[in-house]
Amino acid sequence: MSKTEMTSTIPVKNKSLKIKTKKSTVWISVTSVILFLISWELISYYKLINPLFISSPIKIVEAATTLFADPRYWQHLGVSAYEFSFGFILAMAIGIPIGIFAGWNRIFNSIISPFVSALYVTPKVALLPIIIIAFGIGVASKIVVVFLMAFFPIVMSAQKAMSTLDQNLIKAARSFTASEFQIFKTIALPSTVPFLLNGIRLGLGQGLIAIVVGEMYASTAGIGYHLTHAGQNLKTAEMFVGVVVIAVSGVILTGIIGLIEKRFSSWKPE
Repeated sequence: MSKTEMTSTIPVKNKSLKIKTKKSTVWISVTSVILFLISWELISYYKLINPLFISSPIKIVEAATTLFADPRYWQHLGVSAYEFSFGFILAMAIGIPIGIFAGWNRIFNSIISPFVSALYVTPKVALLPIIIIAFGIGVASKIVVVFLMAFFPIVMSAQKAMSTLDQNLIKAARSFTASEFQIFKTIALPSTVPFLLNGIRLGLGQGLIAIVVGEMYASTAGIGYHLTHAGQNLKTAEMFVGVVVIAVSGVILTGIIGLIEKRFSSWKPE
């Protein structure tokens, strides 16, 4: 075999090896989930742990079938989806420009950094009473909570992105008399995309936490409200249905962002 033929077969072998590795890891993940569910069902069936505390996968599926047939449960899901979507979109619409501009402009960064740093480490749950007092127990207060939880990861990721810009590219652009706006548009903004997607992925998780905590604290509708109501009435299976819905929503949303992030991973500077 010639050297050219050998080198051409190497990428094919590497690709097939990656596909096999990916398939094996998927099967390992699927198997671990199945074994976990079987173990959970056996623990509940033989009452090794009180079923009142953990229910069982079969009872959770039965409860889910009943709940999803009830239009009122879909109303709870709709309320939570609206609150989360509105608050998260607002966090992106405000957080991305602020973060990018703060990373680009040192003066603006110096002005907002103390506030961003202080509020980022402040537990948002501590602000819930104030938010409830100001916005009531309706939809508005939950939107504010989601916004606050998702805003700071997005802002800080955008700031981080601007600090990792390739200075050699910027110097080269300036040597060709490029304006600051041209540098910002053609070099700075594309470089922020991978970091922004990472911040958005982190913000998604924080936003889901916020919607549940906000609705459990004070609400008249939503998935968090239903979780609290089910727990107070010792309906453990129904409570776990809500937990599964939140977990699946988080997995789907972060998976979508992960695919987009993978698409733009080549834009990330070394």
